[in-house]
Amino acid sequence: MAILITGGAGFIGSRLAKILIDEGETPVIFDIAPVQGPLTEQRGRFVFEQGSLAHLPVLMDCVERHAVDRIFHLGGMLSLPSENNPWGAFDANVIGTYNILEAARIKKMRQVVYGSTIATYSRDIPGDTIDDRTLQRPSSFYGVTKTFGELAGRWYHRRFGLDFRGVRLPSIVGPGAKTAHMSIYNAWAIEYALRGLPYEINCAPETRCPALYYKDAALALKILADADPSRIATRVYNIAGITPPYSAQELVDAVTRRIPGARLSFRPDPVVVELLRELGALRISDECAQAEWDWRLSYPLEAMVDDFIGEFEKNKSHYL
Repeated sequence: MAILITGGAGFIGSRLAKILIDEGETPVIFDIAPVQGPLTEQRGRFVFEQGSLAHLPVLMDCVERHAVDRIFHLGGMLSLPSENNPWGAFDANVIGTYNILEAARIKKMRQVVYGSTIATYSRDIPGDTIDDRTLQRPSSFYGVTKTFGELAGRWYHRRFGLDFRGVRLPSIVGPGAKTAHMSIYNAWAIEYALRGLPYEINCAPETRCPALYYKDAALALKILADADPSRIATRVYNIAGITPPYSAQELVDAVTRRIPGARLSFRPDPVVVELLRELGALRISDECAQAEWDWRLSYPLEAMVDDFIGEFEKNKSHYL
């Protein structure tokens, strides 16, 4: 029986694939984009299937041929592209997630682990703390589509007994990111500095964006998937990321301490500033993840920047 990773060509998915490969698995990567980056060095130890999540027959053919019984569902459209193309986001994130759940039901799979987002929340809540019981009222279309995935997964769990679990991830930081989204500056500020290129950050210096290193994100998904079912009470969990959230200026300072010639400046985009202001003003609690499956952060800001630089230098040929 095989493990399928949708969106497996992305840097969370590819990192998760490497974790599974190191455990002796041969994961099936399903993505609309080809595999790139360091994971290409593992060819022969994973299977790649190119296709769209919105096409159920293609997805069903894949899961049947590879006898898939467990899915990590990370594929879909990100934040800014979703705002610019709501129909595309609906196709990828709503229809695509429904198709994943249907495939799991039809083939009687043992588990689906879903990558959701803290963008399912907004400031339209009482108080200033988000926990796993906070009402989800997303202010972005991306958040709307991801909320659907959570609610649909919970329904499949209740109606069909599917072992559905998920994490709400903050902004993910890692080398080799190609798709622009509202918080991409967290990664590109480091990467552009390493390339010796100038970079304009699209928010204000005081902006605080909840963020998580990609290695921590992949590890969270794996730990949750492996947790004893008897401990899974909350089902979909907040991951707070680096706490408290660092400011954009603190990120710049951490980068320039390590790369003195970094040419980083600020050019705030009002849309991005407003969207990030909502999330940055809230405290995110991941107490349920800590209590139910022993989640712990491994990479605070300084460690994240150090490891990012190390990964980039080690795999420079894949990123340049």
